[in-house]
Amino acid sequence: MSDLFPLLGLLLVAIGVGIVAARFRIPYTIGLVVFGFALGVIAERTTIPGLSSAVASLFTPTFFFDVLLPPIIFEAAIHVNFRYLWAHLRIVLFLVLGGVLFTTVFTGVLVGYLTAIPLTAALLLAAILSPTDPIAVVDMFRRLRVPEELSTIVESESILNDAVGVVLFVVLLGLVETGSVSVVGSIFQFLWLVGGGIGVGLLAAGGLFLLHRRLNDASVETALTVVAAFGSFLLATDLGASGIIATAITGIAVGSWVAPRAMESAVREVVNSFWGVLVYIVNSLVFLSIGLLFTLTTLITYLPLILLVSVLLVLGRAIFVYAYRLVVRRSTDPAARLPSAWYGTITLAGVRGVIPVVLALSLLTTTTTLPDSTVRTILAVVLGVAFLSVVVNNLVAEYYVDRHFATKGEAANGSSPTRSP
Repeated sequence: MSDLFPLLGLLLVAIGVGIVAARFRIPYTIGLVVFGFALGVIAERTTIPGLSSAVASLFTPTFFFDVLLPPIIFEAAIHVNFRYLWAHLRIVLFLVLGGVLFTTVFTGVLVGYLTAIPLTAALLLAAILSPTDPIAVVDMFRRLRVPEELSTIVESESILNDAVGVVLFVVLLGLVETGSVSVVGSIFQFLWLVGGGIGVGLLAAGGLFLLHRRLNDASVETALTVVAAFGSFLLATDLGASGIIATAITGIAVGSWVAPRAMESAVREVVNSFWGVLVYIVNSLVFLSIGLLFTLTTLITYLPLILLVSVLLVLGRAIFVYAYRLVVRRSTDPAARLPSAWYGTITLAGVRGVIPVVLALSLLTTTTTLPDSTVRTILAVVLGVAFLSVVVNNLVAEYYVDRHFATKGEAANGSSPTRSP
């Protein structure tokens, strides 16, 4: 049997879950992770042919980062409203730079103090979980009825903060190994991750602009966007920069600059439709697999620790978000101040998803001085927090948004994780 059959089977299951979720108006991502969890519980007790090999092949760090992540980042970025992003760049950078660092320290120190996990391992766990996940966040905000400016703030933060998270992960992993860390080296590493990613992204977008101005072929132009999305990611990664930021910058530039100025309207429709379908497939596999990886044994064994870390992550994000509100309360710049209801939404948007899971899985193939039991604990907690985050944050955020933003008479939306072109 071909190795592709199990993956096709998972995709078919995901489509079926999507149909049922739409019928009963259940958020698509919640349906996928819950069904995946149920399927995993069954798989613990019986043998489902090809299931373990399908999940194993899907959730290797290399396959996820190089194959699944670029289209998700690119498709999300092409819908970012650059005008709104620029207007609210202050809070986006505040959350990206300070929010991840504060949440890591806040959560890591308290986990180290309240549990038997060593402080360095607790900080490493917090660093893995502190960045919000772009896949889960973008999906959630595409379902919720919120102002486009608010959606732009949260989606942009989720796309960009992974560079900070990755640097913290690498720094703290080095701290675990050597017991010390180079502050200067970490700062330069971060600057190169961000600056190199931005440079590669702008280069890819500039090349696309020149090519699209000379073309009027929907198939060729769509293929060029695929090359740009994957090419910017892989080139930046090979240069030691952030592939996520490179692809995000490429996507933002394509959506705000290349498409309006160098693509015919018919071509733009084809491009949007193609990326919508592709990301639907990728997201379906990803969210179903989160549920499959989180087993009943993990839930029973680590539930208290999972709940503790989940609460601390939300609390740390809330403290930092509302600290921004205090900082800008007396600001004379109207763009710096946000409506009151937005702060609660931004807090609830701290969804953790697939990227933390993959970072945790990478510990299994990395030689560290951490005991195997500690590595297993980190992986189990990350899986549990991701599972609860996708389910609970979605439900709570939807309730909050319905109370503060939804217009009277609007029906609940149980759509798939893609945005209409």
